[in-house]
Amino acid sequence: MQDSYILAALSSMCFYGFSDVVFKVAARKGLPSHQFLILQTIFFLPCALLLGLTTHSIHIGVPFFYGMCAGVTLYFALLYFAISLSTGDVSIVAPVFRSSFILASLLAIIFLNESISVTKVIAFVLAVVAAFLLLSSLKPGTPKATNRKKTRNTLRTLTIATLLMGVTGFIYKLAATAGGNSMSIVNGQVAVFFPLAFLTCYYREKKIVIAWKYIHLGCAAALFLFSGLYLLLEALKFGPASTIVPISQMGFVITAILGVFIFKEKVSAQKILGLIFTVGAIFLLSQ
Repeated sequence: MQDSYILAALSSMCFYGFSDVVFKVAARKGLPSHQFLILQTIFFLPCALLLGLTTHSIHIGVPFFYGMCAGVTLYFALLYFAISLSTGDVSIVAPVFRSSFILASLLAIIFLNESISVTKVIAFVLAVVAAFLLLSSLKPGTPKATNRKKTRNTLRTLTIATLLMGVTGFIYKLAATAGGNSMSIVNGQVAVFFPLAFLTCYYREKKIVIAWKYIHLGCAAALFLFSGLYLLLEALKFGPASTIVPISQMGFVITAILGVFIFKEKVSAQKILGLIFTVGAIFLLSQ
């Protein structure tokens, strides 16, 4: 049983890593974050509803409402994540954003009485050190005021996104332990995510803007996020959140590597060391 939920968590990790790369592609093309999230939900909502209805797995109950709560926190987490990617390297921003598992795991240990071991503590320490190493790479290379302002903005939006994603991970565990199936949780989430995406766009643009030119990016991101989320929720049914959530969120290893090769982002000793610590944390948590 342990092998099955670890495998699901690792698969979830890969899908989340691929989704972060798509987010960066959208940011590089200048697509506003709120418009990008609309493109995702256009694809995500019908897929979730169709799969839920055909499998008769949508049930209105406590897990569904937990999913609605997760929809709120996830939307704003992804919104601020996309904003931070417009000014920061994906090989830095994604690893920090995905380190939100530390908060999710701590909440699970405190409020759900999940076990804590020396191995987990060491893994958490490695992950924290990795995040600090990567964050240090955000420092501007020149003392220009514009660079300092850009760095502060990236840190602010990235911090908000990371905290919200940590809360989202904890809500997923609450929903999974409430006895609901994964599709009920997912549909509860999209029931809130969908209107939030359109309301935010209307608030910012004073109209609904759908960038059909980039629909392929929205579909790709939604597909990767949907697959990652479904596998994460399936794993949470059988394993501890303090182990599963960290593994699933460590897709930034894939993202960082692809960021270097696809976007030609700079390679530094800090980045390499951060990724090494991350791999060590994954190994310890999977034991």
